[in-house]
Amino acid sequence: MIVFLTLCYCAVLFLLIKLKILPLNNFWKLSPLFWMFLLFVLLFIPMQWGAPSGPIRTYTSVIEIVPNVTGEVIEVPAKPLVRISKDEALFRLDPMPFQSVVDQKAAALAEAEQAVPQLKAVLDAAEASVREATALRDRSKDEYDRFRKANDNARTAGSTSLPFTESDVENRRLTYIAAEAAVSRAIATSEQAKIAYRTEIDGVNTTVARLEAELRKAEYDLDQTTVRAPADGYVVGLTLRPGQRVANFPLRSWMAFAPVEANRIVVALPQSRIRNVKPGQLVEISFAYRPGRIYSASVEQVIPINASAQLPPSGVLPSLNSFLGPNEFMGVIVELDAAPELQDNLPSGTAGTAAIYTSSAQATHVIRKIMIRMDAWVNYIRPN
Repeated sequence: MIVFLTLCYCAVLFLLIKLKILPLNNFWKLSPLFWMFLLFVLLFIPMQWGAPSGPIRTYTSVIEIVPNVTGEVIEVPAKPLVRISKDEALFRLDPMPFQSVVDQKAAALAEAEQAVPQLKAVLDAAEASVREATALRDRSKDEYDRFRKANDNARTAGSTSLPFTESDVENRRLTYIAAEAAVSRAIATSEQAKIAYRTEIDGVNTTVARLEAELRKAEYDLDQTTVRAPADGYVVGLTLRPGQRVANFPLRSWMAFAPVEANRIVVALPQSRIRNVKPGQLVEISFAYRPGRIYSASVEQVIPINASAQLPPSGVLPSLNSFLGPNEFMGVIVELDAAPELQDNLPSGTAGTAAIYTSSAQATHVIRKIMIRMDAWVNYIRPN
């Protein structure tokens, strides 16, 4: 642009000298050099921060598709670069192993549900055994007390002849002790049956609840054999084919899915030129694939971080050597104003040039507007 303005100055100077309005002396011969110096110092240097310009690129998110289960691919209904809707099938895995697990868990659950009434019957039988053992114990105790008291009464009366022998009394005592032990054993068995029957979670038998959870997990795994689109979009770089075995391994994706959403337009600016950029400022954009046209936009956000600021987790201390190199560009997100539908349909990776008009050095904005329009027309012949 400096050369262009200098050529214009030289043309005007030549015309004025030709018309003898200005004399041809050493001052006017050297004046183009002074003109270039003044343009550089007073116009083009302030323009770098008053109306900074930089390359742009459109970015979109790409979702790496990793199945939640492991299996063999039997079908890939998705087609590359063909738009599909959310929840449509991308590919399917062999469901037979997962269906077998579902059938097994369903059978186990049915068996457990049938076992609950059996546990109730076992509890009723145990409680009946407690009542029976208690009755036998009470009868044994009565007989033992009757034999013992009869002999005690005879001794108190001074009788030399006892109604029962000591052996009979001892047998009744041992029978009573055995009956007492039988009661304790029956009570313990009843408590075990009660625990087995009444062990519940939210009113559901624990075994039944566990098997229901296992069945839900098996049904979920079966459903995951059909891998579905996470959003409206399309598959890019489709190489998956039936017969391939895929695994639920997060470090290895099997398909790339690009959702249909508004692209993010990012302008790359050197750090020295970004200090006056603020959200809401006017932006003009020329896209390489749409030569000759200028699109109005506005600054949405200045990205407060760049790649050189990232500290990935590592056991190695970060080196300061990289600080000696060139500064990493900063990113500015812009949003189209006049044609929002264009931003939704921009091809991802679209490049171009953007000019941001800040509130500083506003006199330089005119030059930048001319330069961005020149760039738009040069896109007709630019080889890349």
